[in-house]
Amino acid sequence: MFAMLMLFGLMGYFGIDLNFMTAFQASILIGVGVDYTIHVVWRYREERRAGYDDKEAVHRLFKATGRGIVFNAIAVIIGFVVLLFSGFLPVRFFGMMMVTIIFVCLIAAVLLVPALCMVLKPKFLRQKIHCK
Repeated sequence: MFAMLMLFGLMGYFGIDLNFMTAFQASILIGVGVDYTIHVVWRYREERRAGYDDKEAVHRLFKATGRGIVFNAIAVIIGFVVLLFSGFLPVRFFGMMMVTIIFVCLIAAVLLVPALCMVLKPKFLRQKIHCK
């Protein structure tokens, strides 16, 4: 949600109207943001269940999953950077917004989400899974 607010805030700041392309950006943003967040939360949960305290769980999360998330975000950003060289202004704006928002998703996933997990300690992180 943080990245979504950032997207629409940047659109307002730059005077970009809500249209087909910007709605498309929002759907990409939801997919990327949720994906990164799920990976972080799931890994944090696994490390806590393995008996590690909050600090060590976050450290181990960054060593394993965090590295993959960062590499993925860099690859996606590089893919969208190509759009910045377009001669068609809407495509250039689309590329600029996507690069910015993917970066915001990355920062939120690696800084904000682990901090929120440590502070709020959501119930779903503590529950045991019962399979039949």
